[in-house]
Amino acid sequence: MVRPIFYDVDPSDVRKQFGEVMDMHEKKFKDDMQRVFRWKVALKEAANLSGWHLNNGHESDFIQSIVEEISSRILMKCMFLDVAKNPVGLHSHIHSMHKLLSVGYDDVRMVGIHGIGGIGKTTVAKAVYNLFANQFQSCSFLDNVRETANRCGLVQLQETLLSETLGNTNLKVGIEDRGINVIKEMLCHKKVLIVLDDVNKLKQLEKLAGDKNWFGPGSRIIITTRDQHVLDTHGVERKYKVQGLSHADALQLLSWNAFKKSYPERGYEKLMDCVVQYASGLPLALVVLGSLLYRRSKPEWESTICKMQRSLDKDIYEILKISFDALEDNEKAIFLDIACFFNREDRDYVTKILEASNFDAVIGIQVLIERSLVNVGYSNELQMHDLIQLMGRNIVHKESPNEPRKRSRLWSCEDILHVLMENTGTNAIEGIKLDLLGKKDILLNPRAFTKMKRLRLLIIRNACFSEGPKSLPNELRFLDWAGYPSTSLPSNFHPQKLITLNMCHSKIKQFQGIKVCENLRKVNFSYCEYLMCTPDVSMMANLESLDLRGCCNLVEVHQSVGFLKKLSLLSVEYCSKLRLLPNLKLPRLQLLGLSSGTSIEKFPNIVGEIPDLSSIWIYNSPIQELPSSVEYLIGLERITIILCENLRDLPRSISKLLRLKYLNLSDCKNFGKFPKLSSSSSSTNSGWLASSKWDKTQDIRLSVGFPALEQLIISNCDLAEVDFLQSLHCLSILQHLDLSGNNFVSVPACIFRFTHLQSLKLIDCEGLRQMNASSGGKSFIDNLTMMIPMLYRFCEKMRTTIRIRGGELPEWFIHKSRKNYMCFRVPPPKRAKLAGLVIGIVFKHEDDHFGPSHSSASTTMVYINGIFVENLEYYTLGGVLESDCVWLYCVPCGAFNRWDEKNEGDHFDISFEFPCKDPIADVDTNIFGVHFVFEQNDNVDDDDDPRVIRHYCSLDNRTRFFQKPNTVLFTIEQVFSEKKKRKRNSLGEQ
Repeated sequence: MVRPIFYDVDPSDVRKQFGEVMDMHEKKFKDDMQRVFRWKVALKEAANLSGWHLNNGHESDFIQSIVEEISSRILMKCMFLDVAKNPVGLHSHIHSMHKLLSVGYDDVRMVGIHGIGGIGKTTVAKAVYNLFANQFQSCSFLDNVRETANRCGLVQLQETLLSETLGNTNLKVGIEDRGINVIKEMLCHKKVLIVLDDVNKLKQLEKLAGDKNWFGPGSRIIITTRDQHVLDTHGVERKYKVQGLSHADALQLLSWNAFKKSYPERGYEKLMDCVVQYASGLPLALVVLGSLLYRRSKPEWESTICKMQRSLDKDIYEILKISFDALEDNEKAIFLDIACFFNREDRDYVTKILEASNFDAVIGIQVLIERSLVNVGYSNELQMHDLIQLMGRNIVHKESPNEPRKRSRLWSCEDILHVLMENTGTNAIEGIKLDLLGKKDILLNPRAFTKMKRLRLLIIRNACFSEGPKSLPNELRFLDWAGYPSTSLPSNFHPQKLITLNMCHSKIKQFQGIKVCENLRKVNFSYCEYLMCTPDVSMMANLESLDLRGCCNLVEVHQSVGFLKKLSLLSVEYCSKLRLLPNLKLPRLQLLGLSSGTSIEKFPNIVGEIPDLSSIWIYNSPIQELPSSVEYLIGLERITIILCENLRDLPRSISKLLRLKYLNLSDCKNFGKFPKLSSSSSSTNSGWLASSKWDKTQDIRLSVGFPALEQLIISNCDLAEVDFLQSLHCLSILQHLDLSGNNFVSVPACIFRFTHLQSLKLIDCEGLRQMNASSGGKSFIDNLTMMIPMLYRFCEKMRTTIRIRGGELPEWFIHKSRKNYMCFRVPPPKRAKLAGLVIGIVFKHEDDHFGPSHSSASTTMVYINGIFVENLEYYTLGGVLESDCVWLYCVPCGAFNRWDEKNEGDHFDISFEFPCKDPIADVDTNIFGVHFVFEQNDNVDDDDDPRVIRHYCSLDNRTRFFQKPNTVLFTIEQVFSEKKKRKRNSLGEQ
């Protein structure tokens, strides 16, 4: 800091550079005019500085005024703040703030500190202020901005800010807008550290720190607030949310306040844990309670802890309630509902309930989150701090401390049972949530709800009442009564405002009373074993969800259900007596639940397009067929039909589903055959496409069937032939084909035209002998051994899994071991490079080791010249293991994830790993082996080396792989690399 003193000289004379005196200096130093120029600049700069001017007066008084002003400035500069009496757990906060502030850089930064009341925001701000204050030209800490602004106005805060940063206690700005300009002008060149503590309105920031350009380079503005939205709106990008203390820090802070030392007295440990758990990391609560319990006996501690569970300490309550008082009416109602009923409930579920009460739930919950009154957990559940929840419940309790019937919300079992059994309800009650957790046989006064005219929310769970109510309030918007005791709803119950009705596991037989509910969106009568039919629901125009799962006596679903325009969910699973569903004209249907447990023999007829239903899953059902109208399920992406033994065929129209990616028909024993697509069907399909809304696409695949099918599974369906594959040449993007467990003899050669096929599974196809009809009667193994060399050469990523019966590895396995680790050198043949390897394992059948259907996930680690190239994971067994078997895994080098030809070498390390509890790892009779396959680089023959793959293939010159023909498992997996495909395509064009 530099301040000039003008002693018997006028500052204007200095600015004029003393006239004659400077002329004399110019003559005297004419050979060094640069020095004279520097004097002139220095004098001019000094004259422009704010300083002291002594013209007339006593020198002693003048000196005294200078000393006082400088002293006040120095004290203000070095005045540190009292952080806390017992600062605990600040280190992590300061570390996080240090990174956000990055003091030392020339940019201007605003950093927000936010969190619930009493969490320690101000304490953190003070600690950071003390740490960095000496690195700034001026500093200011404006505490209690909210309270000061309400009491004294923002002008006083502006003047305090200027006074602390400029050292001028007499500066007055008069009005807010003038204060803004003064702050800009006076601080725009100063490097300042400013803390605005407890801000609650955007206007406060706009008047005190409206923009970064108000302050000089390197300045830092720290803002503490309970409302994160204030920071977001003001454009504060760097924010730090203060979390509660850890258990260890909380114990220490409580000890300092309760025992005046960092650890508790002996014998108080359990009591300390109770208080710490109650405080849930809130420093305010720990300080208040610790001070309250100072020098208290153990019985007094125990009494205080019991009291805490029922009510909140007044000091804590008043501080926490500040956040509640700042809410709008809509947000207050939402807050109280969450505090009383929905803490730790799913956010979407709570939102729907609150919206049913006509609250603006989406924005309301977001405001509570921004003000740290509610958090959202990892599973999307709303989480409210225990003391915040207790504060909310205390607010409701204070509505009528001695008479629960006059409170707006009831959640205490004791209070609710008293009201219901004694019929003491009033119009004040808006919501009831009763969860008895196993208590039974409650005597309900039949007219308990008669006086609750304003009841909008009723949730009853785990309660068994002796009888049902004679009436229910018509104002109800959300009714969730699991186990409702009556067979019908009250005859005088006409809930026109009802949005959600949940009566699962109840004794209800009919719900005639609610069939005229225009606002009803969700109905759940799942597992109502007495429900036999549904009424006409045509008046429920807004119904979105109808859940009838597990209604074991349901025999009829009314025809009107099939014509609800807004219905998105319809579930009739496990309705064992239901045989027929109505026609479905449900344009918004997204979920259709009829997977299992029904007697439905015919899939419902589809009337009109249903674009949003993406999946059909049918399990263990007597269903016999899908209707041809299935083509109107235009959004369908997955069809899964499993263990439906009456299913005989599929309609040809199923091929018109343009989005169908996955089709699974498993264990449908009477499934006759897959629909063939003839040329006529293709043309028909093309005409259908031309008239549909998809006709704008240019993809040629849309002119044939199954344009999007990627995975086709038809396993264990007793198929005698798979000739339909020849008509599915249109499956140009099919990636996975599973035909396991069928009885066909040959696989058509057309499967090689499925250019994107990654896996072909033919597991337990006992009758399979030929790969195609033109194989000359050769055995399946003969054809397969002829195919392997071609796969190694032309399918660089092909992985092949083979299992055959037998107890020994083929004779061409040179490297064998009974240990699960091998290390060896493999010199390559002349002019040949490594093409891949074959891993072999012999599993000896042992009754003590393998059950009837054992499956083992195994791993093989491959190192070449000490460099890791692959971690191969696979299932070595599956199905029934009735005898010894040989398992082979063929892997080309192109399938290695880390393969690089530069890594070629002759030193290999191979290890076999099994799960630690896998019985294979304990079988000493297992045999492990590795066979290396090399590819010839030129036309030089090496007929003596069986490891070499030639660039041609014939019956007389094929790789010798197998000696035993009884194959029971065959899987081919091919993983195409986009880069490799593009490379091959470009080579093909050349």
